[in-house]
Amino acid sequence: MNKRKIIINKKSKNWKDRFPLVSVDWYDICSDSSWQSISSLQAAKLPVCVTKGHLLSQAKGITRIFGDYSENDKGEIDEVGNTTIIPNSVIIKIKKLI
Repeated sequence: MNKRKIIINKKSKNWKDRFPLVSVDWYDICSDSSWQSISSLQAAKLPVCVTKGHLLSQAKGITRIFGDYSENDKGEIDEVGNTTIIPNSVIIKIKKLI
């Protein structure tokens, strides 16, 4: 069985343990406005995307990831950027990188 959930150590004082670096493989929606045969459409596959970043959460059917961050004077995360929100239902697998 493919792993679709990562356990987050929310009590860790180190933010890198609370927001582990992950790689997520997921199915994307694909649309095409051109004319094609029925057999061509039946043979079409969903594209598999890969997103890498820090895992913020996996709750209420949504996985939240951020790629960039800024730190405050205490070395804690102040703000995040380059965010991705993925419905858990389209996740193929997720793995912890660090």
